[in-house]
Amino acid sequence: MNMMSRKALERKNVGRVKMACLDVGEGEPILFIHGSFDDHNSWDKVANIMCETHRVVTYDRRGHSSSTDEQGQGSIYQDVGDVIGLMNVLQLKSAHIVGHSYGANVAIALCDKAPSKIKSLFIHEPPIFSLLTGNAELDRIRLSYLGTMNVVASMIEDGRVEEAAELFVDRVAFGEGFWQTMFDECARRSILANVDTWLDQYYDPDRLSIDVSALKNVGNKATISIGTSSLAPYEIIAHRIAGMIPEINLVRINDAGHGAHISHPRQIASELINHLKTVG
Repeated sequence: MNMMSRKALERKNVGRVKMACLDVGEGEPILFIHGSFDDHNSWDKVANIMCETHRVVTYDRRGHSSSTDEQGQGSIYQDVGDVIGLMNVLQLKSAHIVGHSYGANVAIALCDKAPSKIKSLFIHEPPIFSLLTGNAELDRIRLSYLGTMNVVASMIEDGRVEEAAELFVDRVAFGEGFWQTMFDECARRSILANVDTWLDQYYDPDRLSIDVSALKNVGNKATISIGTSSLAPYEIIAHRIAGMIPEINLVRINDAGHGAHISHPRQIASELINHLKTVG
């Protein structure tokens, strides 16, 4: 039974924006944060498993799909404030926080700004490309990815939104051909509807100032997952983080990639369940 699809999406007043969210199930709360070009639906398959035993909250980040936004340049710290505000509105003193991609970056920033809100942390492949440093090969990889994102931004500004989205999906996030193979037409329309939110992120200088050491604030209650079929930078970044934060638990999702929560939801859910057992 798909409990997530049976519940109506609701908007909550969070500061100056209206956050669209689903709040399903009972038990210890889990809050899921989605990534770029995306919305709450990306977590549906995992959330539907977890809401059998937990209270599950998924939501559209500000400006994404059914959530509103403010005018002007956005900041990752606005996203952090939104998490805190939404939890307060839902009367969640704390929750297990789960983040994918840019949503994982938001979760890491939350560790810095409001660690008391975090019962535990589970993140999948945070794209902290600033960690790709230390030798010529890592510099080459970082500059290549940053260069591709520059092209994506230019395409969006020129109105070539579908080309931009496909380039981002195939070269930055998931791998060649994934635009056509991972997403159905409905998912591709959702991605295209959220291109401007990625452009806003691209121009946010604060996104580059995430303090990875903030993960120490949750100690041994953090898990980072990586797919065995993911693009190379994500594994490098995950291992860099694990090297910096020895307490963090590093797990692999077999045969999955950056979109493991979409393509391999049962494996992600299984690792999340193991994580929750470990952190108590």
